Amino acid sequence: MCTVARNLFDHEFLLPKEAAQILRCSPRTLTRYRAEGTGPCYHKHGGRILYPLTSLREWVAANTVDPVGV
Repeated sequence: MCTVARNLFDHEFLLPKEAAQILRCSPRTLTRYRAEGTGPCYHKHGGRILYPLTSLREWVAANTVDPVGV
């Protein structure tokens, strides 16, 4: 489900707290999503979790429900 970019350094990376603000959820919810494998793609670098902004956009688009098409 994750789309890997050719050059990851072209993306803006966000900390879990920043990503949670964009998604309007709590950082703890993102922790749960990571544990369940259901959330947006992330990178782990030196024990630090980073979310590429493009991954957040892709995850939201993939999880958008069209009530008319249901």
